[in-house]
Amino acid sequence: MFHYAILAHPGHNRIYFQTALAVANHEIEAIMAGQGITLRRFTELTLGLPACISFETDQAIEGEALKALAAASLFYALFQIHEDGRLSPVAAPQWQHFPESLSQILKYTGKTNEQFTRLMVNLAHSACRTGSERLRLVDPMCGKGTTLYEGLIHGFDVEGIEINTKWVQEIQAYMVKFLKTGKYKHKLVKAKRNDAKGKKVADQLVIETAADKADYAAGRVQQFKLCGADTRQAQWLLKRNSCDLLVSDLPYGVQHGSKNAKDTKLDRSALTLLEEALPGWHQGLKSGGALALSFNEFTMKWKEVAELLAHQGFEVLDTPPYTGFLHRVDQSINRNLILAVKA
Repeated sequence: MFHYAILAHPGHNRIYFQTALAVANHEIEAIMAGQGITLRRFTELTLGLPACISFETDQAIEGEALKALAAASLFYALFQIHEDGRLSPVAAPQWQHFPESLSQILKYTGKTNEQFTRLMVNLAHSACRTGSERLRLVDPMCGKGTTLYEGLIHGFDVEGIEINTKWVQEIQAYMVKFLKTGKYKHKLVKAKRNDAKGKKVADQLVIETAADKADYAAGRVQQFKLCGADTRQAQWLLKRNSCDLLVSDLPYGVQHGSKNAKDTKLDRSALTLLEEALPGWHQGLKSGGALALSFNEFTMKWKEVAELLAHQGFEVLDTPPYTGFLHRVDQSINRNLILAVKA
């Protein structure tokens, strides 16, 4: 039996307050399950250190499993706990393709914390059953791009759809500046996306880049795509069966609402928007592709979202470690997560 303790990132507990470590338990369990490792006896320890999560395994965590664990949203350091109480640091391998600053630099009102976004990406990744060698992540309501940046950090190809043209321009400017400042090789192409009748639906930005110059020269690049369009047009924007992961933060109905396609009035609940967008999202995901959505329980309920997903042909993951994520963000946001897989 192997006994480990993860030292939590110093800024982690500010995200969900008292539920931070409980939420992280589920994420870590899901990550390790995806690596074929079962965890036992989760406990919270002090060890004379900041907050820690302790657990036991039947096998040593190493190789790809260790790399996956190091990508956990709360991960700061890993220790092995010996029978005599001694702590031995376990060196975690580099898992980031691009530096984590890519998702951390931008600060703005209403931004979903990058650590929470990483948690969603990790959960979707662990639930994914496509078997693709290179994963493609899509955020069909990408805001200012935090999910896309996290996807690049993980080494995925990414695609984003965003209706706010100002935000689309800001994402483009930020990405280009980041790549130029970091002296990353890249190629930028602008294209158009058309519907079945050949009518233009959206302008598309495509960037091909790599964190390593040798990879870029050899054609081993990551792809970044961005469309300025309504997510309800996703069937024309996403190639059929092309994406492995879909991760998105639905409007909370606090700072941002959603608009019905037939009405310009803002709606605090995103249920109607979700119902109208799901067919295009489902079409874009590969069979076995995983979906992770966060939402505000004050404006829509987990059961309501689950019913929409099941009706559209998704298998909702309704047992641990893919449940138990409800947590209070502030007085107007009680945030929850739902995970599902395309059947």
